[in-house]
Amino acid sequence: MSEQHDTKEWIRAVARYMNLSLSDLALNSKLAASTVTRYINDRSGKLTITDRSLDAISAYTGIPKNVFPGQRRLPGFGQSEAVPYDANQDERLPDWVIAAIDAHRGNRNGVEPWLMKSWALDLLGILPGDVVLVDQNLRPKAGDVVIAQLTDLATGKTEAVMRRFDPPFIMTHSAKIGASKPEQVDDERVVILGVECGVIRPRH
Repeated sequence: MSEQHDTKEWIRAVARYMNLSLSDLALNSKLAASTVTRYINDRSGKLTITDRSLDAISAYTGIPKNVFPGQRRLPGFGQSEAVPYDANQDERLPDWVIAAIDAHRGNRNGVEPWLMKSWALDLLGILPGDVVLVDQNLRPKAGDVVIAQLTDLATGKTEAVMRRFDPPFIMTHSAKIGASKPEQVDDERVVILGVECGVIRPRH
């Protein structure tokens, strides 16, 4: 299949999964409805959709680009489910969110904001787009939400995920994506990077 065909199928699958029309999927992702509908309905193959538009859909839905809903990703492939917030690259957060991060961080070293990009913990109240403050100095305890790095030992590729720590495993808790295989923390393939110490929801 062509890359364009795969991209269109991904957008359709995401819309079905979210129980939204293509127009509503676009609008909820802060895109013009025509950005998605014209691209999907074009049969000439000449219209394209930008990576930025696909990133907007992914950010809204929590579904990584080109990963079909319900399919579990292999560690090390695709986009990370959580990323450190970078004010120089990411969309600027509202001023009150920046102020809240600074107030929560205070004089503590090792406390950093991460952006949640998946539905892996929606049953724990952490949703795509939330800013999760992570303390790299805390020792994880049972029930903590943690940031972990998964490594594909064959390729060396890594991704960051946000999970609940149920020793010795990290696990999803999601109504959206369902259960996934627990990953055992072994400090080689699965390494805990930090522990959640606060959550901020930028949108109202």
